[in-house]
Amino acid sequence: MKNILEQLYAGELVPAELKIEGNEEYETLCRRSLKEIENFTEKLDKENRKEFQNILDTYLELTYLEKRQSFCDGFRIGAGIMCEVFKERSCGVN
Repeated sequence: MKNILEQLYAGELVPAELKIEGNEEYETLCRRSLKEIENFTEKLDKENRKEFQNILDTYLELTYLEKRQSFCDGFRIGAGIMCEVFKERSCGVN
């Protein structure tokens, strides 16, 4: 089995494509949200549907940017923690 860095390099591990699985609360909320969007969209005329779809597309782009930033921030924090751990070890602190 390849280590995480090898998987990232080979394109086998793509964090942005990971799905949330096994979280019933998320799955329930996702189904509800999709149904609400579907019900609302059915009430709109063609022009308003297009406008609403544009709003959703913009929201999805924004969500992607937020998730990407959160991932990067979390990775930096984790790496920072590891730097501190190894720094303390090299200084003789256990």
